[in-house]
Amino acid sequence: METISIIKSSASEQRQYSRLTNYFVHAFNGSNVDAIKEMLHDDGLFLGKYSKSRMLGEFYNMFFGKDHIKYIFHHSRVNRGISLDKLPGAEVVEIRTSNDEFSKPKLGEPADPKKEERVFRFCFRFKDDLIYDIQIPKHFIESAELLSDLN
Repeated sequence: METISIIKSSASEQRQYSRLTNYFVHAFNGSNVDAIKEMLHDDGLFLGKYSKSRMLGEFYNMFFGKDHIKYIFHHSRVNRGISLDKLPGAEVVEIRTSNDEFSKPKLGEPADPKKEERVFRFCFRFKDDLIYDIQIPKHFIESAELLSDLN
């Protein structure tokens, strides 16, 4: 049976990680690759295979490449949860962009193509007050309270 380790951190680390996560969300929403560059650890391994420079290239292509997403950044909504698969216990940030300012889907709901909605989910691991790893979680929940209800 596979053992899953839950990420634990102190209160001060949690505040710093929360601050970094919020900065990342703002930089992502602003398509600001330079700001994201400042948040990524030089020795990080992102998505399990990318160096910092390659990950920045992926963000650049996402924001400005052939099939870029910048044109639909009319309205964005951020939902948060807890990862159950990638980096278990890490905060999940779901960034949803659409052309509907009144749209308020919950965490995990599929994208609505009628609203040109795109959904991006990330969870992070930190080192030296920088983002050391970015993963894309597939399984997550809205709060830890749901876990205690299941036990």
